[in-house]
Amino acid sequence: MSVLVEAPRVNANEDNLQLIEIRVVQGERVEQGAILFVLETTKAAVEVYAPEAGIVGRLDSKVGDFVTVGAALCEIIDENADAASATASAANVGVNEIAITAKARKAASELGIDLADVSPSNGRIGEAEVRAAASRRSGPTMARPDEFQPVIPSGPMRRAVIIGGGGHAACLIDALDGSGYDILGCTDQALPVGQHVCGGISVIGTEESLERLLAEGTRYAFIGIGGAQSSEVRRAMFERALAMGFVLPPVIHPSAIVSKATRIGHGCHILAGASIGPRCTVGNNVIVNQGSIVCHDSIVHDNAHLTPGAILAGGVSVGAMTVVGMGATVLLGVQIGAGCLIHNGAHISANVGDNTIVDAQGRRHLR
Repeated sequence: MSVLVEAPRVNANEDNLQLIEIRVVQGERVEQGAILFVLETTKAAVEVYAPEAGIVGRLDSKVGDFVTVGAALCEIIDENADAASATASAANVGVNEIAITAKARKAASELGIDLADVSPSNGRIGEAEVRAAASRRSGPTMARPDEFQPVIPSGPMRRAVIIGGGGHAACLIDALDGSGYDILGCTDQALPVGQHVCGGISVIGTEESLERLLAEGTRYAFIGIGGAQSSEVRRAMFERALAMGFVLPPVIHPSAIVSKATRIGHGCHILAGASIGPRCTVGNNVIVNQGSIVCHDSIVHDNAHLTPGAILAGGVSVGAMTVVGMGATVLLGVQIGAGCLIHNGAHISANVGDNTIVDAQGRRHLR
């Protein structure tokens, strides 16, 4: 027997919620009352608890997904049921007579890998086989490694810090207005303490303040660093914040339009007026800046930046660390490699290889 855990109604006039935290992994045993998920509306956040003790069954949603009120988030399987049946239901991978270790199940959940796609070794799937499958997979990593999961206090505490105090930080403050986060301030290496950034939020210290803020209970962080030509500084700070133990939720401006059928990674920023169509995948730490358009079935890989007004037609792929300039247009199905820089106003009608600069006249050369 099993019990479905469903997305609750938080606000009477909102039928959709965003999944901002997953506290469990598939196959894990939980106690009654354990926190399973944290969901967010435009006005509030709510924790979803286990209705009874048992084994966590299939997890279909990822952090950043929008779910409809009443939608199944997972199932809790009766731990006293037949063990073989419970194991099969929890894994739900369609693999027969294959031994799957607990570490493999945990890694598969964290890395977003379907165990049915993992090749066994000598009739067994272990963590190594799962990670090998992940390394072969194309597309942005929607993983949640162990360092993504610090111990987070229960209750309404939602203290947050913005790392960076420049223009992108101001955009984040604007996007987060009314979201329920208690933004303590910004950290910045160059700006003086006390300098106003936006909306009453000021600089409170340098990056050296982050460890203290974390110890004091500030669990959420937002990377307020942009990058018109390179995402390297932003990527390094994102990875450092994760390693420290911060949770980096996605940020979606209230005026942005994001399809329910799109997946958004950790630390993504979808800013004012941006639009993302159905069946898209946006990787971790991506910026879809003001007024950018991402049409159906497109993929934007980790740490990429679509600057204001960039337009991707359907089925486009933008590689990791690539920056697409203001007003640039990318035609249907075009693939842009990793580490590229597409200049403002460029018109991309053919595939672009890795580490390529394309200027406004369409000329190409390696970085």
